[in-house]
Amino acid sequence: LLPLPPAPPRDPPPRRYYDSFVRLSEEFDRMAEAECGKVTMTDMNQKFIFMNNQRIYRTSAIQGAGIGVAIAFAVLLLATRSLLITCLSCLSILATIVSVIGLTTMMGWQLGTIQAILFSILAGFSVDYVVHLAHSYATCSGTREERIRKAFAEMGSPVLSGMLTSVLASIPLFLCQVVFFSVFGTFLCFTILFSWIFANFGFMSIMATVGPATAEEEEDPAKTLDRGSNYPVPVGDPLEL
Repeated sequence: LLPLPPAPPRDPPPRRYYDSFVRLSEEFDRMAEAECGKVTMTDMNQKFIFMNNQRIYRTSAIQGAGIGVAIAFAVLLLATRSLLITCLSCLSILATIVSVIGLTTMMGWQLGTIQAILFSILAGFSVDYVVHLAHSYATCSGTREERIRKAFAEMGSPVLSGMLTSVLASIPLFLCQVVFFSVFGTFLCFTILFSWIFANFGFMSIMATVGPATAEEEEDPAKTLDRGSNYPVPVGDPLEL
């Protein structure tokens, strides 16, 4: 066995053996090059290579997901102008990330190149529905219950339609023979479903409990708001306009 070099306590013995193996291979390469020219020593059974790749996949997946959550936080803060709503929205995104990773792990997925890439973009897929509901809630006025009703009335149907079309679009990918497309279809279906569930039933339930509320504004009887527009539309006898 190779002697274990001193290393931080958190590094497991296989990693320390791997680092020792790399240093030994470099030393053999230098000794062989002096006699035979350019040579390369490698791990023939690829056990150490697999371990090193797993570390790279794990690091890239965590970093990608973290960057995605940070970008989502900035977008949500810009859209809602509320730190509380932004934090609760990010909680919904984190719940989606944990659920998708947990479910795919239960299905037997191993962390590879495709999975690392998909986990890196997971936060971007998870922010879609919660940002619409959060922005709608933030732009409404009234009590919590009134703001929840207005947000669902304005964005409930579009969010549901978006979820259904995305899930239906991912189903044909299940039948693909190419591994990437089948894995991506499963990933997309799970992400969309969990994102919609946590946004509608998780995030909005929390907003109904601890979300910000404003005093109800007095409505002008001569004006109303056209749905889908922020411009006031006068109402009354059209002949008087």
